Amino acid sequence: MVKRVFKAIALSIIVMLIAGFAFPAIASLITENTLPFYSNGHPVTLNHRVVDSYLLAEAFNNSVFFQPRPSAINYNLSCSGAYSYSLTNPEVYNITKGDLKKFAEYNHVNESQIPLSMVSYSGSGLDPSIPLKGALIQVNRISQAIYNMAKNKSINLNISDIKAFLINIINKDKRMNFPIFGTYYVNIVRLNFDIINYLMDKNIISSSFLK
Repeated sequence: MVKRVFKAIALSIIVMLIAGFAFPAIASLITENTLPFYSNGHPVTLNHRVVDSYLLAEAFNNSVFFQPRPSAINYNLSCSGAYSYSLTNPEVYNITKGDLKKFAEYNHVNESQIPLSMVSYSGSGLDPSIPLKGALIQVNRISQAIYNMAKNKSINLNISDIKAFLINIINKDKRMNFPIFGTYYVNIVRLNFDIINYLMDKNIISSSFLK
């Protein structure tokens, strides 16, 4: 009986060491060397320095950037979460209505033009994806903001060229969330860092912009 108990304990320890330590360690080493971009959390690098992650949305509080979906945690990267209200709670309607109005005013568009998913809260509060249409209706506002920023720096840019650049990066980034029947979305972190690189290339901002 005692031998059986010891055998069971030994087997449990061996399984725990293999499944809990050896396998994760080997898998981590393999992915670290074969898929470093994915295993390190999709890092964003700028000037050879990791500055962000393509998996985490941020507020990007500047009119030259694409805005993400609303966040119940105010894009706090130290945690994740959503409102605890049920979908039938009237407060959800009031919050969404307020976000819809705010987004419409900020982008100078009609509320009917805004896709509902653009003002819907994600479960994590850090989802970087927005619907394709939600990005396209921000183009006019962003292109005007970039144009004004360039003008203040005495840099001559054509607003139609800025719009063409924005449309191009949107089209390059768009993905479908489900084959054939899905809807298109884009990653605002990727788009916004494309804008940062564009502004740096045009000498509108310097690399210290992110500090």
